Amino acid sequence: MSSAADFAVTSPWIGMIASFIGGDNVKVRELAVWDASGRLVHVGRPMAKEEIIAIDANDAARFKISKKNKRLHLLYDPLPMTEEELISAFFDPAMLPFIAQNVMKILAGADSKRYSFYQRRLAEFQSRIESTVDTGRYLLENARILDLTGAEGALVRAAAPKAVRAPALVWKAWLGGDKVALKAALDEAMRRGWLILLDPWTPQMIRQAAVSYGNRLTLPPPARGQDYFVFLHDLLIAISNRIKAQPKK
Repeated sequence: MSSAADFAVTSPWIGMIASFIGGDNVKVRELAVWDASGRLVHVGRPMAKEEIIAIDANDAARFKISKKNKRLHLLYDPLPMTEEELISAFFDPAMLPFIAQNVMKILAGADSKRYSFYQRRLAEFQSRIESTVDTGRYLLENARILDLTGAEGALVRAAAPKAVRAPALVWKAWLGGDKVALKAALDEAMRRGWLILLDPWTPQMIRQAAVSYGNRLTLPPPARGQDYFVFLHDLLIAISNRIKAQPKK
């Protein structure tokens, strides 16, 4: 095998994790990137020399990669959650170690001589998650947040004990068209001086309802090639800075 294993990944999430765990021992090429709205845009096809990592068979099929392809490695078969839940899982400190472990197994399976290295990097990945959450708890210990994110709130809620998320039934009612109840929640957040937090995966109707409120922040998707933990840290810093800038109630 060459000095560095070549991987094509269908998801930039996988790319960020694989790049961290593999370090200089892998070359990771992403076949899709995020646009400013958090949507995936296909930008490439696998090359003959590359091992391929996809989330599941359906994910591979979107790139016209056959499940029978001998170079294809699936993180899940089948995916044990909805695609919406998966996006949130990439921000969830409780789920990330399990996803990273699956990525590590694929890397080590293609390059068994470096198994110990990949295992150490996985342990470091897990440690960095814990450190990121600890940093968030320091920054957001007393943060008052109405969490209207579609995915990134999984990290925020782990770091900010006072962040408020609507119960599933209330969220479902909002998405079902209960604009009165949604406005009431937004008005209450404004009255209390809470930060209204959105992200690229916030449902459009909720985003539209919140657009007229000044006490809001929309978090960005990761930038192409961005270090995973730098990105997570920057999210927490952005929230902290925005809360500090809000008028005190």
